Amino acid sequence: MLKLTRTANAGVLLELDGTRILLDGVCREVSPYPATPDSIKTELSANYPDLVAVTHCHEDHCDPAFEGDYRAATGRQVIDPAFAGKTVRSKNVTLTAVQSRHIGKSDCDHVSFVIQGTQCVWFTGDASPNQWKNRQDLPRPDVLICPYAYATTEPAWRITRELSPKAVVLLHLPEREKDSFGLWQAVERVTAGSNLPNLLIPEIGDSVENDKFTIEKDKY
Repeated sequence: MLKLTRTANAGVLLELDGTRILLDGVCREVSPYPATPDSIKTELSANYPDLVAVTHCHEDHCDPAFEGDYRAATGRQVIDPAFAGKTVRSKNVTLTAVQSRHIGKSDCDHVSFVIQGTQCVWFTGDASPNQWKNRQDLPRPDVLICPYAYATTEPAWRITRELSPKAVVLLHLPEREKDSFGLWQAVERVTAGSNLPNLLIPEIGDSVENDKFTIEKDKY
């Protein structure tokens, strides 16, 4: 089973093979990017995930207060850049923290996550797409979860497609009416008319389940 629910600006609750993993899943507001709604934080706090993982310390990707509550309530660590190069197992799923570079920034440590069970999911955080070229040491993703930058320029979109995911889940887009940077327009321009994989752009609170991740690799 594979299911994801967008819970934050650039984060999801991933459910894979009975393991629940929160990935950058609670964040604070950094305009124009919204905070995690209180209703979602309440639901997550009432039933904490098996793992909580954070790619980096920017507030549009994390909420230190929620992470502190999670540690206190469960006694578990938050998987963060300090885990770079390490693999954590939960039930039948492994999560590996891969050292990666933030797009255009060097002000913090950053990791991406490769999650493996019956399917392989990459969660890139804000990692630059350029670094994934020729990374044959990593398993190919069935599902690639990444920020808008992976589909706003032709070179980045080419790298995204060369990873051969069955589906691409695009995050970190603001609401259309608050999109002063023209990010939606760029994504739609780059991806329009292309022979592309299953491209999904869920809103916060939306869930996507197995039947949405069924595009065969030879279809594009």
